[in-house]
Amino acid sequence: METKAITTALIEHHEEMRDLVSKIKKDAKKFIFLKKHLDIHHELEEDLLLSHLNTKKKIKAESLESQEEHVVLNQLLLDLADFPQEHERWMVKFKVFEEILDHHLKEEEEDLFPEAEKILSKKELEELGAEFIEMKNHRLSVALKTKPEISNKS
Repeated sequence: METKAITTALIEHHEEMRDLVSKIKKDAKKFIFLKKHLDIHHELEEDLLLSHLNTKKKIKAESLESQEEHVVLNQLLLDLADFPQEHERWMVKFKVFEEILDHHLKEEEEDLFPEAEKILSKKELEELGAEFIEMKNHRLSVALKTKPEISNKS
């Protein structure tokens, strides 16, 4: 198995989610797929990486900000999930969500992750990366069994 730092694995998952955002703009029914990815991503990122960073004085504030942004994104996800997709405002709401998501991903990639790579050892980053990849793949495979009509290929 290839060894990856958790920051690299998270960035790769960010790219998957950016791709899903593009697909949703063409087919709103694919939203549930993005929601499942983000639910799993946020939980694992918080449990595996941010929990460590929250104990480091130098990066704690930035880590907590990232967690607060997860709360906002989760509220928007729930709003989108409950709002009728056929309504003309659904895509407007989705575009607002996309802007906030994009800001969040860029902030993590440009600020938080480089700092994390300075603070945590290579060994820690790689061990957390292996855990993230294994748990993400397992949880997604379970979560997506209930949505067979949605796939990465479409």
